[in-house]
Amino acid sequence: ILLPSNVIKPEDVGLSLSYGLSLNGLLFWALFTSCFVENRMVSVERIKQFTNIPSEAEWVKKDNPPPPDWPDHGSLELRDLQ
Repeated sequence: ILLPSNVIKPEDVGLSLSYGLSLNGLLFWALFTSCFVENRMVSVERIKQFTNIPSEAEWVKKDNPPPPDWPDHGSLELRDLQ
């Protein structure tokens, strides 16, 4: 910093630079912490959403099961497979 010594004292410039450099670390820590907290809150929000998803249907229907030999015939056709 180039200023005449009658405008600002050199020791004030040194003190300002010292505080300014330490603020860089403080700003990094604050930003890191806020991002960390936001990330954790998104995780909690996702868990809350997953608890409200309705259950899927049963894998095997107990009241009307398919016959044991099912499927005994069928076909598979592929069109425009790339």
